[in-house]
Order: sequence, then structure tokens, then C-alpha cells
Amino acid sequence: MRKLSFILILFSLLISAVANAQPFGPPLYIADPVAMKCRYYFAGNEKHFNPRPENYTINIGYTTDFKSEAQACEFFRCVYTNGTVIVDQDKKPIETNLCFCRENGYWNNETGCVRLNQEQKKEGFFSRLFKGWKKSFCEG
Repeated sequence: MRKLSFILILFSLLISAVANAQPFGPPLYIADPVAMKCRYYFAGNEKHFNPRPENYTINIGYTTDFKSEAQACEFFRCVYTNGTVIVDQDKKPIETNLCFCRENGYWNNETGCVRLNQEQKKEGFFSRLFKGWKKSFCEG
């Protein structure tokens, strides 16, 4: 009986130590989905608490998951705008140009994958030339 109670006490102490070991969590990269911006965030500790910035509602991942903040931001923009992340042999995102945008889309460093409208896609060199000529000579 003594042995069992000793094991239970030891087990409960171990569980409480693990639960309280890092109450504020490790450093993260976080994102603001409205402004499409991201940044480094560390909550701090009990003495020095850093409140989470307003509108930064998405956790991108731990800082150890990415090589830099730029890579984490590109990863967020790619996934959030329905792009496909290109990975290496180890299933980790490549360092730069890690996003492949789907058909009718292109990559924008500020906003991620942007879809082309059908009208923009159909308009070629000669149609733009004709519109410019028409605007200059017929409407002027």
C-alpha cells in the first residue's frame, strides 16, 4: 500500500511539473489574415507577459519549423490563398519560391496566390493595342 501511494504521489508531481513547465508556450510565427502580414511572437513568462497583437489570430507554426520569418510568411500566404506548398525530400517546405498557384493564378509577394479574371486572361496584346487606339482616336 505504501508503495502504491508513493508511486501515485510521484506520478502526480511529475504530471504537474510537465503541465506547468511552459505555461506561455514556445515562440511562434503568427499571422493577421486581413492584412496578410505575419510576425514573430513570444508570450513571455509570468514576470514579463507579452500580449498577443490585435488581429493576429492565426498560428503559422513554431519558429523551429521554419528557417526564417520570410519563409513562414510565404508558407502562410500560400496555404491561406489555396496554393500548393512545394516540399523537399524530407517533406519540409523549400526555402524560397515555395508556393505553386493553381490554374488561372499567379504569385504575389504581398497577398499570396491571385486568380486571374477570365476577362484579363483573354485580353492579349492586339486587343489592348486596339483599345488604346480606339480610346485615343474615337473617343477623344
